[in-house]
Amino acid sequence: MNVFVIHSGADYDATSSIISTLKKKEYSLNTLILKNGSCFWKIDASQKIKKSQMVLFVVGEKSHQSPYIAWEIKEAIKFRKPIYILKLNDKNQLHNALFVEDTFSKERKNYGKVVTVEEISNVIKSYNAGDYGLFNGMPSELNQEALLEQYKLFLQTSEDLVTRRQNVNSFYISISSALVAIMGVLFAMDFGHMSELIIGFAFCIVGIILSVSWSKSLSCYGNLNSSKMKIISSIEKQLPLSLFDAEWAALSDRLNKKKYVSFTESEQAIPRLFGLLYSVIIIFIIISFFLN
Repeated sequence: MNVFVIHSGADYDATSSIISTLKKKEYSLNTLILKNGSCFWKIDASQKIKKSQMVLFVVGEKSHQSPYIAWEIKEAIKFRKPIYILKLNDKNQLHNALFVEDTFSKERKNYGKVVTVEEISNVIKSYNAGDYGLFNGMPSELNQEALLEQYKLFLQTSEDLVTRRQNVNSFYISISSALVAIMGVLFAMDFGHMSELIIGFAFCIVGIILSVSWSKSLSCYGNLNSSKMKIISSIEKQLPLSLFDAEWAALSDRLNKKKYVSFTESEQAIPRLFGLLYSVIIIFIIISFFLN
């Protein structure tokens, strides 16, 4: 597990001691720390934060005053990384960059979570076990009826996600088809050669932007669905049957050595084809412009 560590230079020794303690508990822990004196520290920090699964902020006496720490915290929030806060002293102040405005209530709330070394170790252990801190307590001690009800509710969100994904596909297909049809009608009308080129070029640019947006939306839905399936799989391990894992095993057995193509990959072929079509039209427009 990759963990990006935010700390003040003055707290380096204390931070190293904490990391050493965590690594003794969790051998798979890979801490990502910035090199001192690097001219390109922001690029380095951004890459390491993006690569990490979580961020550990070691709060020292003067950490709240550091503009560098503020930048790192904001970058972690931008990449939506969970931030766990470990105070070297209970009296140490939290950095203002941690407090972000809630979208609905408009209140400023702490984005991070204050924890102990033992709690951090448990978070890492939970992540490595594949349940990502899913269970509040030991799974064997959970109320099975409540677990089943929550499982049903979460399963419904997965089904709703598929419906939303289909609606997104229908929307973009309709818009893209309409765009191509309008372009065909406009080219058939006599607006003048130059006017047709400008209109066609503008429509193609809009089409390419739509295709990129469409492809990114499908990628986001694919990632979200994959995350949901991992959580569903973790819950099913506490239930009598692991239906989705069995379904995947059966599918893998049937496909045998054939390459599996996910729905996301298949669906993304459509916006790519539209994007290719618009690109080809733009090339013809440019050639036509220079020939006339």
